[in-house]
Amino acid sequence: MSQAHDLLLVGGTVVTGAGMRRADIGVKGETIAAIQPSLPREGAREVLDVSGKYIFPGIIDVHVHPVYLDDVEACSRIAAYGGTTTLLHFAYARTGDSLLQKVEEMLHDAQRRSLLDFGLHGGMFEAPKQVPEIPRVMTLGVRTFKFFLTYLKQGWYTDDYQLIKAMDILAEHNGMAIVHCENGGAIDYLEDKFLKGPQASARFFNASRPPALEEEGIFRAIRLAEVVGCRVYIPHVTAKRALRPIRMAQEEGLPVYAETCPQYLNLTESILETRGALAKIGPPIRTAQDSEALWVGLRDGTLSVVASDHAPKAKDVSGDFLMQGFGSPQIETLLPVTYDGGVNRGHISVVRLVQVLCENPARIFGLYPRKGTLAAGSDADLVVFDPNREFTIQADNQHSNVGYTLYEGLTTLGWPMMSFQRGKRVLWQGEIQAQPGQGRFLPTLESPADPILS
Repeated sequence: MSQAHDLLLVGGTVVTGAGMRRADIGVKGETIAAIQPSLPREGAREVLDVSGKYIFPGIIDVHVHPVYLDDVEACSRIAAYGGTTTLLHFAYARTGDSLLQKVEEMLHDAQRRSLLDFGLHGGMFEAPKQVPEIPRVMTLGVRTFKFFLTYLKQGWYTDDYQLIKAMDILAEHNGMAIVHCENGGAIDYLEDKFLKGPQASARFFNASRPPALEEEGIFRAIRLAEVVGCRVYIPHVTAKRALRPIRMAQEEGLPVYAETCPQYLNLTESILETRGALAKIGPPIRTAQDSEALWVGLRDGTLSVVASDHAPKAKDVSGDFLMQGFGSPQIETLLPVTYDGGVNRGHISVVRLVQVLCENPARIFGLYPRKGTLAAGSDADLVVFDPNREFTIQADNQHSNVGYTLYEGLTTLGWPMMSFQRGKRVLWQGEIQAQPGQGRFLPTLESPADPILS
């Protein structure tokens, strides 16, 4: 006779990338033991009736910056309120820094303080110094690295020589390049033209970073990667025309993956008129037509992932707009805002939601099937989601240290009610029960990338 379950979720609708069905989920220890239409209750240590609720795999946010007002511990706590159970953080090596040292520092810090399971990306601000460190960093289990084609004036820019050199190294060692794709030199000129002097205004922000320059950067990054056979991941895609080089590459069979974010799917550039520098994000929030095209890109598979790009920075809304940082808090609202904007408004199915928030991130970054799905043997990372719960997002009910949200006053229908990581409670009755240090490090790309779902 089989041993009884430690945790049993009964009556819910189980959603994976393959479909949805009414089923019970039984957990033993840290993994899922069984998913069946009806599992025996007898002897189970804990039985939870989740009738009328969805059961999702734990949400995986692959685009997190724990280097501003929310650190590694804070990011994990804030993410947990929104149903996320796994994070991939950017460990940035700024000008003068050793990439290896910065990755080791964040790895040790997160092992000590993260509430959630996590992986790391390396991020380079001084490519000539830091690119040669890539092979040593990869031995730590960090195999994805970010490069900037923009921010030339700030000194963060990676030129074509260094980018293709890095891609060549990554291809040789089975890694992947993550590239922020905008044309840095052209944007710097347009910033000087539009955002300096007495006529400078936030209303010119988008004119200084037009979609054409995002499209150009994406095309260039993809073609450099093609030459050396490197996988490439394009984060935070914002514009209709930026989808064109991605579609072209995917039709050619190139290993190109692309992500967008809830802020680009659900907000438009008009938010700059009311929120000013709080809504200053790079690349910018664009038009309603661009948002609609991004939803189409999610439906047709051009875009494989939705992630937060959580970058909570202090800003002076009355100060010089050009001097304010790029970024906004997004980590807590990733799931509910994507669900409300996507499923409730008919843009994507709930199955596609799970593909782009759970399964594809796990497949692309080599965490599948341990993460990203609900199957016997997978980690018991579970989110119980109430599709009928209304929740009005306000700064005072959010948990980031930044103190504001771009979704102020938005009432969503659907909110996570509880979550588990490896069978242990994380979100429970509106509070976080996980403790610092519970999170485990997840080496990325340990196994070949599985085909993504589209």
